[in-house]
Amino acid sequence: MRLHLILSTLAACTGKGDSGAPGDSAAFDPGPSPYSLDDQLTLSDVQALGTHNSSHVQPDAVVHPSHAYSHAPLEVQLADQGVRQFELDIHLHDSLGFQVFHLPVIDEETTCLQLTDCLGALKAWSDANPWHLPLMVWMEPKDEDLDSATEHYISFVDRHDELEDAIVSVIPRGRILTPDGLRGDASTLPQALAEGGWPTLGELRGRFIFAMLDSGNHRAAYLAGSDVLAGRLLFVDADTDADPFAALFKINDAAGNAEEVAARVAAGFVVTSNLRDGPEHSQEEAEAHLAASLAAGAHFLSSDRPAPVDDGRGDWFSAIPGGQPARCNPLHAPSACTAAQIEDLPVY
Repeated sequence: MRLHLILSTLAACTGKGDSGAPGDSAAFDPGPSPYSLDDQLTLSDVQALGTHNSSHVQPDAVVHPSHAYSHAPLEVQLADQGVRQFELDIHLHDSLGFQVFHLPVIDEETTCLQLTDCLGALKAWSDANPWHLPLMVWMEPKDEDLDSATEHYISFVDRHDELEDAIVSVIPRGRILTPDGLRGDASTLPQALAEGGWPTLGELRGRFIFAMLDSGNHRAAYLAGSDVLAGRLLFVDADTDADPFAALFKINDAAGNAEEVAARVAAGFVVTSNLRDGPEHSQEEAEAHLAASLAAGAHFLSSDRPAPVDDGRGDWFSAIPGGQPARCNPLHAPSACTAAQIEDLPVY
């Protein structure tokens, strides 16, 4: 398959297979797949839960109502809440490196401050559960918000190589699906998806997909060397199907943009969308929005409430109905697909 060929080529050219990649001490070889449809199902066939601002912890003084929620540590989200997609807000400290939190001063509490610690938590769980779905990790640059007016935080719009280095210092390159790994011999990412689609789940289990959540200066700088992301580690958020770098879309409201989401799904792109289950939303609104987002076909649904919390709003939470913890995408998966063939871990 395409990914295995790309990884084998990378290992031969660089001398870095899974066992030789930075941050890893042993080869990644989980053995034969326990899933009988792993050579048929792909990432397009999946619907899974994600979290928004995944390391967020409610500050002592809440400046804005939308900040009034807390997530469990990343490893708890993985093990106990069935989360398979994460969103990390990225800042660059002038001496401490890349850090993860929402906003300086007003909303900076986090379950893991250093990016390498956040990634380490994800990798430790992945190592212990090698047959999981690929983990999607969106990274949102936040250096244009309050960072410029805050001591020690600086722009990293021209320092993306350092961000990539930080990632591979924890997650071996052989465990990451890169744009080149998807594109193969195609001229563009949309062409690759049209001709071959996403790699199978068998090729992606135990691996990571990183993406940059930006449509401004950071994305432009990251694409400067290649509009198909040749040699790059991260995918980027796309605007249209015609973008040569288009593979992933972040469409914040899948329910309100159902036709667009369905069209992207039909064309083979993977869509992430936010749910409306944060502190400013009611249970009724949250449940209706989740149902409509799932029906629209979004692959990953980012939640502020992936587990019950004691906040006076009841014990409801967002989850993928029938998921184990994920389920088959009703707009794309073949009839033979079952949730147990997507990922068969304890029901959350």
